[in-house]
Amino acid sequence: MKNTTLKTLFFLTATLFITSVYSQTARERYVPTEVEKVLEKVQSAANLTLREPANLLTKEEQKVLRDYYQTPEISNTAFRATGDVYALDVRNGGDYGSFPLTGPFNIASVAVITNDIYASDFDVTGTLYALATTDVNLVSVEPDTGAITIVAPLTGAATDVTYSGLSWNQTNSTMYALTTDGTTTNLYTLDLTTGAMTLIGATGTTLGIWLAIDNAGIIYMADIGNDNFYTLNPTTGAATLVGPLGVDISFAQDADVDPVSNTLYMAGYIGGGVNNIYSVDVTTGTATSLGTVNNNDAELGMFSIDGPIAIDNNFVCDDAITIGLGIINSNGPSNAGGGASNVCLSGATNSEWYAYTATNSGDLTISSDLTSNSGVDTRVSVYNDDCMNLACIDSDDNSGANNTSTVVIPVISGMTYLIEWDDANNADAFDFELSLAISCPDPINFAIASFDDTTADFSWDAVAEATNGYVLNVFNAGDDPDVDSPVYTENIPSGTLTATATPLMPQTMYDVYLMADCDTSVSNSVSLSFETDIAPPVCGGTYADVGGATGPYLPSENTTTTISPDVSGDVVTVTFTYVDIESSTGVGTQDGCWDYLTVYNGPDASYPVLAQTLCGEESGDGGVSSVPGSILSIGMSFTSTDASGALTFVFTSDGSLQETGWLADVTCGPPPSCVTPGSFSNTMTTDTMATYTWDETANASNGYVFSVFNDGDDPDTATAVYTENIAFGTNTATATGLMPATAYDAYIMADCDTSGMSTTDLDSFTTEAAPPVCGGSFVDSGGVSAGYSPSEVTTTTISPDVAGEYVTVTFTYVDIESATGEGNQEGCWDYLTIYDGPDASYPVLAQTLCGEESGDGSTPTLYPESLLSVGNSYTSTDSSGALTFVFTSDSSVQETGWIADVTCGALSIDEFSEAQFSYYPNPTSGLLHINAKQTIDTVQVFNLLGQEVMSLSPRAMEVTLDFSSLSQGAYFLKSSVNGNLSTHKIIRR
Repeated sequence: MKNTTLKTLFFLTATLFITSVYSQTARERYVPTEVEKVLEKVQSAANLTLREPANLLTKEEQKVLRDYYQTPEISNTAFRATGDVYALDVRNGGDYGSFPLTGPFNIASVAVITNDIYASDFDVTGTLYALATTDVNLVSVEPDTGAITIVAPLTGAATDVTYSGLSWNQTNSTMYALTTDGTTTNLYTLDLTTGAMTLIGATGTTLGIWLAIDNAGIIYMADIGNDNFYTLNPTTGAATLVGPLGVDISFAQDADVDPVSNTLYMAGYIGGGVNNIYSVDVTTGTATSLGTVNNNDAELGMFSIDGPIAIDNNFVCDDAITIGLGIINSNGPSNAGGGASNVCLSGATNSEWYAYTATNSGDLTISSDLTSNSGVDTRVSVYNDDCMNLACIDSDDNSGANNTSTVVIPVISGMTYLIEWDDANNADAFDFELSLAISCPDPINFAIASFDDTTADFSWDAVAEATNGYVLNVFNAGDDPDVDSPVYTENIPSGTLTATATPLMPQTMYDVYLMADCDTSVSNSVSLSFETDIAPPVCGGTYADVGGATGPYLPSENTTTTISPDVSGDVVTVTFTYVDIESSTGVGTQDGCWDYLTVYNGPDASYPVLAQTLCGEESGDGGVSSVPGSILSIGMSFTSTDASGALTFVFTSDGSLQETGWLADVTCGPPPSCVTPGSFSNTMTTDTMATYTWDETANASNGYVFSVFNDGDDPDTATAVYTENIAFGTNTATATGLMPATAYDAYIMADCDTSGMSTTDLDSFTTEAAPPVCGGSFVDSGGVSAGYSPSEVTTTTISPDVAGEYVTVTFTYVDIESATGEGNQEGCWDYLTIYDGPDASYPVLAQTLCGEESGDGSTPTLYPESLLSVGNSYTSTDSSGALTFVFTSDSSVQETGWIADVTCGALSIDEFSEAQFSYYPNPTSGLLHINAKQTIDTVQVFNLLGQEVMSLSPRAMEVTLDFSSLSQGAYFLKSSVNGNLSTHKIIRR
């Protein structure tokens, strides 16, 4: 059994430690209509404001969204952020943690929160508040542990609403909240002590999903019903449209403003795990993608940025607040804490205390010399990290403009420094900033250039200050680099930007650390992790994917593996014991596979193909390829018949969704005396026969045995439904007398006379459905047991077998893909068109028919006239008695199709009357064509008010009416044919 625990892949870990870089994948695979279908399914979910229902989308549909919404490459210098984002993934069991706003956006999990939380924000005290929808509580969340504390029940809002937005307004020190019931979205103020919500007013939108307030107090909101971006009036709650987001968002979302840059960021969720962090242009509403969260597998109910600190209670040294680089909003030392140290400078009573831990060695500048501090006289002191034994490092009173203060001190990476602002001169609120000039910068773009089973090559960019070069250390994964011994270490001279670690162990995880040596100081270590390749497969060993026995294969692989015998004259046999390679229910990347193996009979890929496309998920979730010949199963084996004895495997994977791969036993031995015929393949299948071909076996002097069994039968004990002995020199056979729409297993083996019989090769196939006839059934191309095919344009004509009779087709099962919007045609993605005659040149009985009554129940919402239901029947009125059906499907999402009874007989009196008069198309957007078997005397058209809007006296058997000047809606067509009156309902679309 293969362990499916995902290992930490080297490129992912490197990205986590080094920089924010996102891969870009081309979108050419999916056309917009395919994406539209999946988004349409998402939008049809019952409650878009809660988390996405489990299993809403299939794996195929998730893949469509993931590939389409891939994010272009960005740099972490593209935007500035204060620090971390605190996030809750409501999709995956309540995974809570944080990630840097500069990216990459991968949650460093610290807890599991099971509450239904879809809104959160920090207040001025640094408390992280959240709204729990199911429990209807105001809660606080301890940012670093995820501990939940119930503050108070939420009151003031209606029952059964979703608490969808929460945001702090620093301009009036007020927390605002948002609710929606799917029809009305309301804005409230929220008392953070009692949980009482006071209604401001309705926004005028239906599905407001998040709330964010910028530094100027402007309130922003998004609506997932129309994907638009709004500002809200803080007095009335009314929404003003800014513009479309340009993103199809659904279910849980959140957003927040970075207080440093005043930039609005949105955690936008699309569906099926697909998500992105976006920056939002507040002047246009346009959302720009910055990258995915957790590699497109997260749905964030919380997204709160830890902005600049503006809080009290840091009055004494022991209560110093930890801060980072950037601007800090201080309330000033206007307190009665009496915490002034008077160590560096004297004459102060009260202070505010802060602690900074250096992220790099260098010169730290602490300054209140900012334009926002006009008129505030500040004083600062800096100490060692020991409140009981403060040692003054530096201080400043008025070196900056307008009596502001600036100090510059050398700091050492990892060391903590205490900062004191006192009230000797002034106690007003002010801003100050920390910035760091790094003395020995960290190496950047540290990457693994290549690796195999025993060696790894690394590269990085030059650090100008690294006069003594660099130090590279390789440790076993998880070892402490400060305590444990490296498995490889090297001092690299200045100017050399590569290194090779060897020897390493095959299929082993390692952590690699690189630091610059700048003579007087060293940089921080940058690190990455990787796993060496498995040892090349050899006789008696195992052939596995690059993930080995413990992990998945990689995205975008094109990996070639050649396995050769270790004894000349022997041949290699590879037998699969574990199979989990991503398959497709549609076309996939190739022949029903998204990822696949190709097997060549020889030492490289120029040799004959034994199997072109192989995939399957028998050891995973059980997914199978839509193409039977592409299915790779446990127990399948491949044996070389080449003179070299070698087999070559080429594995190809796409850019998303990696399965756990494969394991196979490798055995070597003398070639069989009677070789199994190669390239056994089905070349033609009808409803009653199947034709096969194969490669010649040189010593098969007695020919071959070709047999066909019912699907799943044991060929050693069951009776074949067809068997034939084929003479040597003939490499084809046709099995006849088969049943329509039935699955079979075909076998071939060679008879080499005194050298015995070869092993068998197996291929499975399904016969086509029988052509529809009177008394039979009319089914889709998949027969009674499977769905129709992608990209079909299939014409089927059903004729009576007795002259003078007429065909009637009555549907008993209907599952043809419909659309809630336009679809490809009149509310259908796939559809049937029915013609009253022996081909498609005859009048249309029904232009567009679809429906999923026998599937998930979907209907063509905008076009009820396109709905095909169980029980609907169609009877030919043409003199031939025939009906013609044309089925059209697109390239994605195939449903299970249809089944209909075919009956034949004479027309009833009513049917004969209808046969005398026909009209099409209905509905019509313009012209309506009328045909009769006798002279049409008069034609009148009335609206629903009974007013005549059109009148003609054709005196002919054909007439065309022009409805284009009429308004859309229903009309009555009244006609007189040879003195017989009839009335029909016409729809003007």
